[in-house]
Amino acid sequence: MYSSGFTLKWMACLSCLFLLLSCSSENKKEEVSIGRTVKADVLEVNPIELPEVRNFPGRVRSKVSIRLAAKLPGYVKEVPVQIGDSVHKGDLLVLVDDKDVRARVDALFSAERSARAELEALSARYEYSKINFNRFSRLYEQESATKDELDRARTQYLALKNQVMAIRANIKKIKAQLQAAKNQLSYVKIEAPVDGWITSRDVDPGTYVNPGIPLISLDGKDSGFWFEADIDDALQTLVKPSAKVTVSIPALDLDLEAKVVHVQKSSNPATHTFTVLVDLDSKELKSGLFGRLFLRIGSRQAIVIPLGVIVERGGIKGVYTVDDSGIVHWRLIKAGKRWRKTKSGFFPLFSDGGGQGFGQVYVTVLSGISSGDRIVCSNLSKVREGVHLE
Repeated sequence: MYSSGFTLKWMACLSCLFLLLSCSSENKKEEVSIGRTVKADVLEVNPIELPEVRNFPGRVRSKVSIRLAAKLPGYVKEVPVQIGDSVHKGDLLVLVDDKDVRARVDALFSAERSARAELEALSARYEYSKINFNRFSRLYEQESATKDELDRARTQYLALKNQVMAIRANIKKIKAQLQAAKNQLSYVKIEAPVDGWITSRDVDPGTYVNPGIPLISLDGKDSGFWFEADIDDALQTLVKPSAKVTVSIPALDLDLEAKVVHVQKSSNPATHTFTVLVDLDSKELKSGLFGRLFLRIGSRQAIVIPLGVIVERGGIKGVYTVDDSGIVHWRLIKAGKRWRKTKSGFFPLFSDGGGQGFGQVYVTVLSGISSGDRIVCSNLSKVREGVHLE
């Protein structure tokens, strides 16, 4: 019993001693914190005008987009390009097997030669029948030939004449078919009509294609780009040709002040939207890039601060403020919408907002800070409540 009681009293004494030392340490730390001086930059906050904007997703689109289709049936022999390849005018894109077309050309050449040989053989007989008919016509006028002889001469002449005309017509037809077949030989090679990029490839070697089947698509290289977006019907009065809007391309960390060049007159009854085209003046773009069109519909006053000045304590957000004596205090705030500051102004920040260079991030302060307050905006790792700023 004696040993157990002694142990309990000894543990109680040690606990009291530990608490006394802890309090002494905390007081000492607080005294050091209060008396410490830190260098840091201070930002005075004041309400600024923020835009009331609506944003609409869309895509970059080339002003010249060409879709090339097959002009004759056949098996695809070669496709030497891939999606994304840069091509020049005249480059081969698709080669169709020309065996069938060449066989038809050879057959038509043979048919033309046979028809010409037949015409040559018949022409001599035709010329003789013509002379003979003219001779019997004179003899009949002189009553030196009978009516029957004249009719036989006429019949032979007209029969041969009709045969010659038929062969000549057939030769003309064969020549037209031959020219068409020769033209088809040029269709087996599908070449790039302009400099550009391949945007789609819908065929592979060995595929059988029919006329009109799309094979390759490309965008013109120097034609420029549009941004295409669908806008709510309710905003149609705000969007007119020549209206200025901002287009954001997250993948390129790019913001562009642009002009509306086309507004669709009709509306989509399913989505209650209308389509607009915005002229983009940038050579960095490529078709298909996702972006957002920002349309300003008004403005409001609000306090915004850089995202980097917000300090979290146990999941609670706050900032370090500085009073008139230069003493730092930690103040709880309620943060609202995030913004990114660009050369064009403030715009709402989205999760697809691009990389680190895509404007500086700011936050709307809903409560906790008033106009004229000063907040610490640098050296936050060394700033503590109660320190004095130089």
